[in-house]
Amino acid sequence: MPDIQPEFVEESTPPPRVNRPVTKAAPIKAPSAPGMMSMSNAKALAISKPQPPYPYEARAKKITGSGVCVVTVDPASGSVTDATMAVSIGNNLLDQSALTAFKRWKFKPGSVTKVKIPITFTLAGASY
Repeated sequence: MPDIQPEFVEESTPPPRVNRPVTKAAPIKAPSAPGMMSMSNAKALAISKPQPPYPYEARAKKITGSGVCVVTVDPASGSVTDATMAVSIGNNLLDQSALTAFKRWKFKPGSVTKVKIPITFTLAGASY
């Protein structure tokens, strides 16, 4: 029989390892208005954050909804100076309950100037 040489020969040694530095990818941040901090970042900076009460009339009528409140904070004192609904919950009673509660929040002085707070009222209560 003739001696047939294979066209390709498998190497017996593995290819050399290349040591590359491992770099972690930076998380992608959602765009927001300049100077505005999201609630997830501001939670640690809030000293006092009373939860909005669920108005009896709204609960009795089984009114639910979600919205977004934007609070303006005095950097010197950490007190909320203004609160507005950027996205209405869809019911004036729920909007007013959220605004009243958020105006009583206090933050660590010098930490934030504006905070965007999403809020949801369900029959179980308010969550933010």
